[in-house]
Amino acid sequence: MSKKVAFITSILGGYEKTCKPFVEQTITTDFICFTDDPNIESNGWIIDTNPYHDTHRSLIDNGLYINSTKKEGRLKCLENRHTFNLAKYYKQNWQNIPRLEEYDVVIWIDGTIEIIHPGVSEYMLELCANYYVVSWHHEMRGGCLFHEAFSSYLGRYLDSNYLGQWQPYQDVIGQYHDYLQEGYDEYFFQKFQRESGRGRGDHFGVWLTCFVAFNNRNPIVLDFLNRWYLQTLKYSTQDQVSFSKVAQDTRIVPYTLPDSIFKGDTPHENCDIFIKHEHGK
Repeated sequence: MSKKVAFITSILGGYEKTCKPFVEQTITTDFICFTDDPNIESNGWIIDTNPYHDTHRSLIDNGLYINSTKKEGRLKCLENRHTFNLAKYYKQNWQNIPRLEEYDVVIWIDGTIEIIHPGVSEYMLELCANYYVVSWHHEMRGGCLFHEAFSSYLGRYLDSNYLGQWQPYQDVIGQYHDYLQEGYDEYFFQKFQRESGRGRGDHFGVWLTCFVAFNNRNPIVLDFLNRWYLQTLKYSTQDQVSFSKVAQDTRIVPYTLPDSIFKGDTPHENCDIFIKHEHGK
């Protein structure tokens, strides 16, 4: 039986107006958008409007975390139903969605990403077999998580009424300090030896999570996803800060692009795999 790959994204609350176009892949690949807008411009994506975050809730969300999407009793008024927060379920805990069980590799892309190369699925299938997780280096952080946390002093985490929706205050700096107390080592990735898959070495250690490919057949990857989503539930929706922490805790160090096959030192703008559009398009 041939291997199958799925690209997934989530567009909730009208944050993006369209599903971005994509180039047909060389192997069997589906593009699935989880959205609350049945009329969104699909551009070939499969549109799925089922609210899996409610119908197939995360098994690790006990309803008592700051970003729990459902709370009971007197806590109900504090549940975080901001669409930014709901979308993290589809990014970090998609293994709870039954229709994704049939895929060998699942590739998350943000709603701003347009896939422009036909060989992405095939290459991710090859890499995920050996490295489990694949992502891009973050070219603005120099591999230092402090820079990512400090740069996250933004309204999307601090404002209680962001984009007209209530959310709890999310202290990313406090999150980073907790990580340090738990033993996070800013020099860990500098000391990590790998002959390939380190992107540019000076940026290795902080990843750009707008594109992440996962091996969907290995239980250690599912553990990685649960640990990653738990950080969102406990702390903040800043998933790039928590991604490095979980990579260090689990020792699942992602294969890091760019490499000799797919180039692009500035993936915030574009690379051989994708174009990153502005929000709201």
